[in-house]
Amino acid sequence: MDRETKSKRSPGKIFRLWVLFLSLCLIGSAFSACKKKETAKVIELYALDTYVSIQVDGVQSEEAADAGLKRLLDLEQILSCHIASSEIARLNTSDEEHPVVLSEKTYAFLEDVLELSEKTGGRFDPTVAPLMELWGFGEETAAIPDASELEEVLRHVDYHGVHLSSGNLAYVDAGCKVDLGGAAKGYIADQVMEEIRKYDVSKVILDLGGNIRCWKNSKKLTVGIVSPLDPHSLIATVELTDGSVVTSGAYERYKEIDGVRYGHIMDTKTGYPVETDLLSVTVIDKDGTRADVLATALFAMGKEEAEKFAGEYGVDCILCGEDGTLWISSGLKGKVECEQGWKPEYFG
Repeated sequence: MDRETKSKRSPGKIFRLWVLFLSLCLIGSAFSACKKKETAKVIELYALDTYVSIQVDGVQSEEAADAGLKRLLDLEQILSCHIASSEIARLNTSDEEHPVVLSEKTYAFLEDVLELSEKTGGRFDPTVAPLMELWGFGEETAAIPDASELEEVLRHVDYHGVHLSSGNLAYVDAGCKVDLGGAAKGYIADQVMEEIRKYDVSKVILDLGGNIRCWKNSKKLTVGIVSPLDPHSLIATVELTDGSVVTSGAYERYKEIDGVRYGHIMDTKTGYPVETDLLSVTVIDKDGTRADVLATALFAMGKEEAEKFAGEYGVDCILCGEDGTLWISSGLKGKVECEQGWKPEYFG
């Protein structure tokens, strides 16, 4: 066989190669066409008595964000003590002879809150609402209550006055009033996240008035912790893939009476705002309810008791001191980056 003959290819073979090439091109084009592009959806609104932001990235970002918003608004109607038809408002009008039947999820949520109240020795108490009202939180004006008023109100501020029994039955003692606002945002954030993740999404960031709940598919997110001294700066950032970052302090909600600031976190033993050596407490936890409740409780405890509690119960937290020190639990080593001017010290 000569060189000319060797270089020739049969027409049939050339045709088959050409068909194979076209097939591969068509398959590639079809694959590209079928692969849907990710988009971002952001919803911002005023709800839960605060400003709320829902940010979702993914193929189904719009559907997911809308579903999350619906879940949030539905839960507000169920859990707000200020909405007359809510389960909590009905609970507040109950008594031993006339208990209410709570939905399974509301019952479980309330049960968790009461267990955390017990664990923290009442540092977090969901029946503190009458005390808040007496001080004028939620009103334009405020005055320091007199001793007799405080004594009367404190008789009804006690989480032991909330009673749960089988069949999702619940009632409260006379004068007791449940307000789950100090725990609801953490719980609702978890419920909204669960709803959103039913869809094809890759990243979710929920901001419920400073209660941050986030998730990202296989990658970490960096969450900033706002300074209690300046809302436009940070004290630190923390990295996480899935969880809640909740900060509690007296720097945002307070009443000024005769030139003195009184924070909204109450000491249910004295009836006065708590006295603490901490500026703020941030809790990082997979469970939003736990993060929300414990951030408040640890702040009320103060540094020494908060460190002891966090060590005993394995709470990942950052305690912000007045001298610029950030006491960080050992479980957060390598995950927290302090901003300039803030000094880290680890404990536990």
